[in-house]
Amino acid sequence: MRPTCLRCLRPTSFCVCAGVPPARARSRLVLLQHPREAGLAICSARLTHVLVEGSELHRGVRFAGHARVRALAAVPGAALLFPGEGARAAATLADAPPPVLFALDATWFHAGRMLRDNPFLAALPRLSVRPAQASAYGELRREPGPEHLSTLEAVALALGALERDPARFEPMREAFRRSVALQLACARGPRHSPRHRGGAARDPAGAAPAAPAGAAVTPEG
Repeated sequence: MRPTCLRCLRPTSFCVCAGVPPARARSRLVLLQHPREAGLAICSARLTHVLVEGSELHRGVRFAGHARVRALAAVPGAALLFPGEGARAAATLADAPPPVLFALDATWFHAGRMLRDNPFLAALPRLSVRPAQASAYGELRREPGPEHLSTLEAVALALGALERDPARFEPMREAFRRSVALQLACARGPRHSPRHRGGAARDPAGAAPAAPAGAAVTPEG
């Protein structure tokens, strides 16, 4: 059995979280991960969860019966990080960041389905970010356009804008870049590409909470 980092749950040879302390934010970050994303080796949602202090990660598709998610969504001022019509630039709320910030970890198709299946989430005020460069995914995962980012990159940019301190969250993005580089090096080498982890739990019909950051267990991943 390969040695595994108990923090990010990656094999130690692919761990990029070592030595990176969690960043603190005024908003409580809540990551909602589609079950299909849990099987991807790079799984940026888990890395995001590990590197943002006090964040929560819940896996599922429909959260109407998930008491914790419903309670957090009911907090006055809670918001959803999701682009589109009506979304406000995160920087415009720097004086009063949302107490709870939701982010979906899914393909764009599945993210749309998650919002359709969870009207209480779709009704939240939306925030967006405008990246200065394309996603670090590069060749590893094709994005719909240059404005589309991984979950980690979008969260890091949003929190940096809300805190007026992008540098505080830059170590997250650097860790993600290292993770992508390791995956690409493996894919190009003699080993089989570890794009997917074996035995990942899948629960397309419901939701299950993930363990908090530091425990020995977690739009796009």
